[in-house]
Amino acid sequence: MSDVQAPRTGAVRTISATTGDVLVSARGLQKSFGDRQILKNVDFDMLAGDITVIIGKSGSGKSTLLRALAGLTDPDEGRIVFDNEVVFEDQERTEAWEEVDSHIGMIFQSYTLWPHMDVAKNLTLAPRKKLGLSEAEAIERAKRSLAEVGMSHHLHSKPSQLSGGERQRAAIARALMMQPKLLLCDEITSALDPPVAAEVLGVLRRLKQDEGIAIALVTHDMAFASKAADRVVFFHEGEIAVNATPDEAFNRCDNPDLKKFVDAVRF
Repeated sequence: MSDVQAPRTGAVRTISATTGDVLVSARGLQKSFGDRQILKNVDFDMLAGDITVIIGKSGSGKSTLLRALAGLTDPDEGRIVFDNEVVFEDQERTEAWEEVDSHIGMIFQSYTLWPHMDVAKNLTLAPRKKLGLSEAEAIERAKRSLAEVGMSHHLHSKPSQLSGGERQRAAIARALMMQPKLLLCDEITSALDPPVAAEVLGVLRRLKQDEGIAIALVTHDMAFASKAADRVVFFHEGEIAVNATPDEAFNRCDNPDLKKFVDAVRF
């Protein structure tokens, strides 16, 4: 995921991975900030069409992993492959990154909507500049994206007119504008009341089921993780300590750090 750029002259790369195929593969990721190592030789895979819930204490490496996959943070070491294309290696992004970055969307807790623009302009800015869509094409895509998140009637609303849950849905719709195959969600429900958070998570679940989008979600919502996730990844002190199905992670895992964390966030 990159900042808004000029329209590309070449065709946008078609993703070949289908549900069940490996879409993202990271090996040996390491990242330090100053003298603190955040990622310690992390290996991470995601399948196309899967929901992976990433849990763990603050500072354990969860968000840093997402930002590395999104191209917002470059690892110090390691290799990242997206749909069989090496996009990061030898401490830098490869040329292939330019072909795949539009297929990766990232959504943050803070929504990051432009307050002076209505929802339509927030949604259409990037695809018009990056993909070269006309205004009419972008508006039609915006209408479809908003319909997918139950926000059709807010096309011309300003962010200040929306509730927290509606702003988060608008942020999801904006990510859908680039027709991503991977959504990276960093604590997107942590500022929402539980019923509203459940609605937003329900939107993500429908996107997975209806659109086949792979979703990596950092969250403290263990109910969602146990019901909707295909994989649960538990970070502890910069390492992946557990990578398992929800049943294995929550009902049959004997990792003491995971048990302690789950007990703490549940109660």
